Amino acid sequence: MNDYYSQAPELYDETARGIPGDVEFYRDLALASGGPVVELGVGTGRVAIPTAQAGIEVIGIDIAPEMLEVARARAEAAGVASRLQLVAGDMRSFVLDAPVRLVTIPFRAFLHNVEDADQRATLAACHRALRPGGRLALNVFNPDLGIIERWAGKSARHYEPFDAGGRVEAHHDFRPQARTVTSKLRWREGGATLRGALTLRYVTREEMERLLGEAGFTVEALYGDCLGAPFGASSTELVFVARR
Repeated sequence: MNDYYSQAPELYDETARGIPGDVEFYRDLALASGGPVVELGVGTGRVAIPTAQAGIEVIGIDIAPEMLEVARARAEAAGVASRLQLVAGDMRSFVLDAPVRLVTIPFRAFLHNVEDADQRATLAACHRALRPGGRLALNVFNPDLGIIERWAGKSARHYEPFDAGGRVEAHHDFRPQARTVTSKLRWREGGATLRGALTLRYVTREEMERLLGEAGFTVEALYGDCLGAPFGASSTELVFVARR
């Protein structure tokens, strides 16, 4: 659990808009599956609500109740609350009443698993949740290890504008040996300065393929983005579709 998600669920949507085509990518997989589908790290429903609007039942799981409250309000406003079941839970240990045909982990949410054991537990939970032949789809960023090595022990800073007229200041600290990036965030709200942090563990293509194989999955497709481009040396994203 990263405190940024509990402190600033509405601000999150202003600064984390996904990658091009990701909503349509996961929605189309859900339509092909026929549903119901499980979305891990559902957050405020950015992907889940359009999927429910397409007629698919979605079980959205997230560890941050504050994010789920925003998702519930948005699902009600969109008229899809009956097709979107929102559950507070941990992607490492979630259990379903019945297996499904598709589990998704959009927009790099898998990277919140900062230990090897966390990664394995999440993939094992996904495997248990799927019917035989069911699919797991997820995307993570493709790390540039050269940049990470050069920035080891340093802090990179950037400012992210958001629609409310303010901005988020972020410092990114890279730890190559731990394979983590910790982002320390600062923003203003109601005249107060608030702070939060989140830590992600990056994974390479080879690591992800190994983890999936060891968890009982066969990689069906690997793309370089959510628009269907083949993965290549210049790809900034790893988009996996794997079959149980």
